[in-house]
Amino acid sequence: MQTKTKKIIFVTIMLLVTLLATFMLAGCNNNDDGGNGDKTQIVKISGSSSVSPVMKKLAAAYEKDNKNVEIRITTSDSGTGIADTVQGKNDIGMVSRELKSTETDVTGIKICDDGVVLIVKDGVNLTNVTNEEIYNLYANGTAIGNIQRAISREEGSGTRDAFDGLIKNSEGKALKDLTTLSSAVDIQSNTSAVIVEISSNANKIGYISLGSLKADSGVKGVSFNGVEASAENIKNKTYKLARPFNIVVKDESKLSEAAKNFIEYIKSEAGQKIITDEGYIAL
Repeated sequence: MQTKTKKIIFVTIMLLVTLLATFMLAGCNNNDDGGNGDKTQIVKISGSSSVSPVMKKLAAAYEKDNKNVEIRITTSDSGTGIADTVQGKNDIGMVSRELKSTETDVTGIKICDDGVVLIVKDGVNLTNVTNEEIYNLYANGTAIGNIQRAISREEGSGTRDAFDGLIKNSEGKALKDLTTLSSAVDIQSNTSAVIVEISSNANKIGYISLGSLKADSGVKGVSFNGVEASAENIKNKTYKLARPFNIVVKDESKLSEAAKNFIEYIKSEAGQKIITDEGYIAL
């Protein structure tokens, strides 16, 4: 009788363990990144620190109306965004430049245009720079009045890639053709770091995304070749320091429904309005 009671207790315990495991598994599945209904669908995005601010605005707006979707954004640079996409570490990469002919492992999707604006500390008596002045400072360390040093971005930055390709000397040689930049050039790893560095130094000039230039940041934009950096001047093509913002995917046909729907939202009227409101140039 005692042995039979022990067996009953053992079977009861095993049933309870099985039920508990089933309940816990069901709970985990409710947070599955590929589920539907009430399940949380996760979209992973990584890359350019220039694209990241507007992407965060788009993500917040989309999540507000799509409670079952969580968009996770990791900020790095364009090169890392592409590498993450190729390696399957994200769903979408952010790239603040044209795709290179060698980057055939991903598909690019343009989401807007942006300018690259040269910035100095608020209060500095500089309102305009020429192509030649900027080239000579970054290439040769030639000061522009009281501006004796410059800030550039790290290797892999899409903003740097665009800037180095657009700034040329009188012979048509671009900064990207140089082996090294001048010793008067310091390197910062993201947009925010450039803004902080320039806002603290009256003798330095740097460059950032036009959409990242905000009031009360401690920096101001300067004109380039006599043309103000503005959305209107980028549209009419008078401001020459411009480039596209792209997102990249590895295989559109294998994207989750959540990722596909978010990309469609970015391209929609609602998504493009957010892009315009943030100071970028819509499609």
